[in-house]
Amino acid sequence: MPVALGTAVAALHGRWHWWLALLTLVAASCVHLGLNVANDVFDTMSGADQANVTPTQFSGGSRVILYRLLSMRQMALMSAAFYAVGAGIGLYLAVTRAFWPLLILGLIGLFISVAYTAPPLRLVHRGLGEIGVGIGFGPVMALGAYYVQAKAYSWEAFYASLPVGILIALVLYVNEVPDRPGDAKAGKRTLPVRFSKETVIGLYVGAVGVAAGLILGGAISGLLPRPTVVALAAFPLAVPVYRALRDSYESPYVLMPAMAKNIQLHVAAGLGLVVGYVMAIVATHLMNAPPFFLR
Repeated sequence: MPVALGTAVAALHGRWHWWLALLTLVAASCVHLGLNVANDVFDTMSGADQANVTPTQFSGGSRVILYRLLSMRQMALMSAAFYAVGAGIGLYLAVTRAFWPLLILGLIGLFISVAYTAPPLRLVHRGLGEIGVGIGFGPVMALGAYYVQAKAYSWEAFYASLPVGILIALVLYVNEVPDRPGDAKAGKRTLPVRFSKETVIGLYVGAVGVAAGLILGGAISGLLPRPTVVALAAFPLAVPVYRALRDSYESPYVLMPAMAKNIQLHVAAGLGLVVGYVMAIVATHLMNAPPFFLR
């Protein structure tokens, strides 16, 4: 989603290379896959997955190591392979487009990805995992995708990425709720482990409100193209998530549909932003002077 959004921002301003966008997407996906597999490895090593006795479709890890479907060594090699492919493509893009800016963004992304669960930092154990994910899957990827296309940084791409970063952080945040007992036992002090039910729910509502406010404020002020306001149609999906957190906080399996809705919120809002940009791009190309609500 952040790669598509950063590319869409660049395309609105006349910078569009489809093959570079595809390479960026593959590189970002490989880093994401490397992170997910590494997370399984380090959660198994720390005992977090073993301590979780109520895994769900969306939380508790893949557990392929615990179920002996793959060995620790196989998972570690798989993670390293994904990281190698992602870093290799990223290095190619840096060499061919703009070396230092892309290299710095890539290193920031890799650092957050590895430090998320790997010692010694283990950001997620320190209650910083949500922030790291929000930065990595928001501004870092969106700015990187934009820079690959335009060879420049963009305040607009940064601003547009903030709602996406917040909403993907909230996916992690809500998925951590069922994991609280196991995480606490393993010393993995995520935000839901640290905070009370009321605080966790209040932070969720506040963060959703900030994400929606950024989209609305951006569309009204012109920081974002006005058609991006269509992304707000996704936000009613947050209502059943809030209700489930309020009524079923201690029931992991009852929470599963809400966790799915929360993922759908991130996807739908991100797609709404991209669709808004596409609408503005089409209007700009088809009309000499597009009406204000299409630009």
